[in-house]
Amino acid sequence: MNARVAKEEIALMMPSSLSHYTDEPRVSDAAASNGVFAAVLHAVHWLADLPRRRAVMAELNELSEHELADIGLNRSELSRVFDPDFAAQRARSRGTMGRGFIG
Repeated sequence: MNARVAKEEIALMMPSSLSHYTDEPRVSDAAASNGVFAAVLHAVHWLADLPRRRAVMAELNELSEHELADIGLNRSELSRVFDPDFAAQRARSRGTMGRGFIG
């Protein structure tokens, strides 16, 4: 294997880096019902999560085509990694609903 880092090592190095694919709610239903509060809270979460998303994208961009294939991705899908619809589609196709992206 020519991989610089094995798939298992990547999972150990960033165990929660792709945790946005889990089904855990981020805000309570009561808070989400207030439109303005929910929008502000969403923006705060998005900004707080930005450094982590950039770090994940930088690591994924450093992987070779072979390493990406090992984790079930190709280079054209990297821009959609944080898209919830993409995550749901991949989870359905892999039968891993409710588990993290790397599992």
